[in-house]
Amino acid sequence: MTTRIHDNLIKGIFFIILFIVLMLQSIFGNAQNFPLDSQKPYKGMVVGFGTRSSAISSDIEKIHQTSMLQTGGHVGLIFGNNIVRSKIGLLGYYSSTGINTGTTDLYESNVSLNFYPLSWISGQSMMIEPYLTGGVDYDQFKFYGYYLNQEPGETNYSKVEAPYLGKIKQLNATVGVGIEVKLEDRYDFVHLFSEVKYGMQLSAQTSNTAFVNTGINNQMQVVLGISVGIHR
Repeated sequence: MTTRIHDNLIKGIFFIILFIVLMLQSIFGNAQNFPLDSQKPYKGMVVGFGTRSSAISSDIEKIHQTSMLQTGGHVGLIFGNNIVRSKIGLLGYYSSTGINTGTTDLYESNVSLNFYPLSWISGQSMMIEPYLTGGVDYDQFKFYGYYLNQEPGETNYSKVEAPYLGKIKQLNATVGVGIEVKLEDRYDFVHLFSEVKYGMQLSAQTSNTAFVNTGINNQMQVVLGISVGIHR
């Protein structure tokens, strides 16, 4: 499956979600807007599940110019107000889906900032509201497989798990857009959200010289999640 197909699939999922949310908004209208109090803080936790797609370039022939699709989730903390909220991703885990050579696991932590322009402009905290997001991700990609034969003699394919080959630590800047649905937002809050983010590599280092010229680029992430906590 090519990177172009991955990107089109992700965009298709996002536009389907967007269509559903806009339909819900047309049903509920603005009758369920909440009074805006920018000094009333949000404090809680967030859980999200989704997919990450990326393109790999490398000196290693078997993974060069391949695309990677990973699925998984993350947990974290959220705090802020009706206009600006911060998310701290404490732990995220994603794994490749089997369409790649070998297996690649991803361990993720991040910090991001969400900005809600409609609340800022209108002075109303709406039930359904878009937002802009930006932040920094710290990713650790761990590679497993048989495409680097590091053992003397013939490779042993009878092992239960493929051998660990090395990892790439990567720092990425992220930007994206999202939509949030506020199921409850008075003294406690329950928010559903969907977002699409694009990642741009800032720096990278590897534990194995074989991966020195390996880059993970064109990162696209789609997340569906929920945030819960107190709003008082």
